[in-house]
Amino acid sequence: MNRKSWIELTLSAVVLIFAFPPFPTGIMALVALVPLFFFANEKSPREGFIGGFVTGLIWTCGTVYWIAWPTIPGFLGTLLIVPLYTALFLWLLVILRNLWGEKALWVAPFLWTTLEYFSSIGPFAFPWNLLCYTQTFRLEPLQMAHITGLWGISFWVVTVNVCFYFFAKKVLAKQSAVLALMSTLALALAPWIYGTIQLKQQPTVSPDVNIAMIQGNVDPQLKWTPAFKDSNFSIYQHLTDEARTYEPDLIVWPETATACYLTHLRYSRYMRRIRAQLTEMKTPLLTGSPDYRFLTSGKLERYNSALLIKPFDFHVKRYHKISLVPFSERVPFVDKLPFLLKVGDYFKLGMGNFTPGDSTVVFNIEKRRSGTATRFSPLICYDSVFPDLVRQSVSRGAEFLVLITNDGWFGRTSGPYQHARIAILRAIENRRWIARCANTGISLCIDPAGRIHGKTALNEATILSCKVGANTERTFYNRHGGIMIKVLAGITMVFCGIGVLCFFQRKRKLQQLLYEL
Repeated sequence: MNRKSWIELTLSAVVLIFAFPPFPTGIMALVALVPLFFFANEKSPREGFIGGFVTGLIWTCGTVYWIAWPTIPGFLGTLLIVPLYTALFLWLLVILRNLWGEKALWVAPFLWTTLEYFSSIGPFAFPWNLLCYTQTFRLEPLQMAHITGLWGISFWVVTVNVCFYFFAKKVLAKQSAVLALMSTLALALAPWIYGTIQLKQQPTVSPDVNIAMIQGNVDPQLKWTPAFKDSNFSIYQHLTDEARTYEPDLIVWPETATACYLTHLRYSRYMRRIRAQLTEMKTPLLTGSPDYRFLTSGKLERYNSALLIKPFDFHVKRYHKISLVPFSERVPFVDKLPFLLKVGDYFKLGMGNFTPGDSTVVFNIEKRRSGTATRFSPLICYDSVFPDLVRQSVSRGAEFLVLITNDGWFGRTSGPYQHARIAILRAIENRRWIARCANTGISLCIDPAGRIHGKTALNEATILSCKVGANTERTFYNRHGGIMIKVLAGITMVFCGIGVLCFFQRKRKLQQLLYEL
């Protein structure tokens, strides 16, 4: 690969970095892959794989570098695994291009979106750098997500890139590019037009559930120290007392806010403090807390959980986090290879061994003013990047969603900003209000169209009071969420299958020609 090739690879990676939050320049994503398509010209599959890995490596380093703050193994694992999807994309694209010429680039949107889906499943799932999230600063192109889900947004972004590539080719060849430009602009603007109409027509459910989110802004390294436990509870209970003036129907504390096994007898004094406060306020509390369970075999399972504690009700309702962060909350394959956890402990790599939950849950609370019941589902941190998990919660009857998280591990990096923007797409896909409570920020209140109605700054102790609406209608995506990605994956498999047949047919023709010579 020559100097021009390295410039093309690096240019694509850099543009992709600046297309993602916290930068509000998502429009750059519509041309970010164009240099990569130019690189694919007259390259071997091996060069395509290496080039794709280089682009993916630079892009990953520039967007998710913050993973190294809490977990070095997690960051190294990310650098090894995530760029492989870009490498595989360019490897397959080069193979098909060598078989079919430039028209093979029309396979790129199907191929890229299918590989994004594969990155969201399995033990190493990390669906973070998905192209759909580049558009979260502009709500118009995101509105079609209630039909297509996130996959439709990514498919559209790659398709526009392909159109811009062919437009650039005509311009460089000094050919007439008017038709190509008009087609490209029409495709780029179509979702914006649809989204503008949707934003005007989107019915507004009257928000009547008052939620007080407590952003404690507690240093995640400090709060786990035994000497700080009392201070930690004092911070949250003091802010909760201040929230009385908002007359909330629900108080929310963030992920692992209790910093102890709250249901364990050893910490019963903290549970008594909480219950006394809730009984006085006559308000339920949703709090993040580690939890545990002893199996009949005597084995201990630990969970990252959300607990719903109601006044006058001694039964604590639980949700156990399903999507655990690889190499941070859980080591992949640790059940079969338990020595991996011991290695992590020996080198003090900070790897946890939580057990994933097995199902979503729906909680009930009563509205203070009307006394009527409403239903919501809790989500914990990493859960929010898995759209199918959120879709399941809504399918089970959740009328709004409460997301608790602790992004304090990532400091003032781009991590908290990226994580906050992801929730916007989950709200639009399911047309549900989302109340997002974060330990150090950013806490948000998001309506079903993705509009933000309340927001806190990063690293401040505060209360975010907001009203959310209880919606019972289900979107096309929520009811049939798997259809689009199945169709895209099916078409991708067909293209790849045809490519394999063409390859062997060409190989047979070459063998026949050599035989005749």
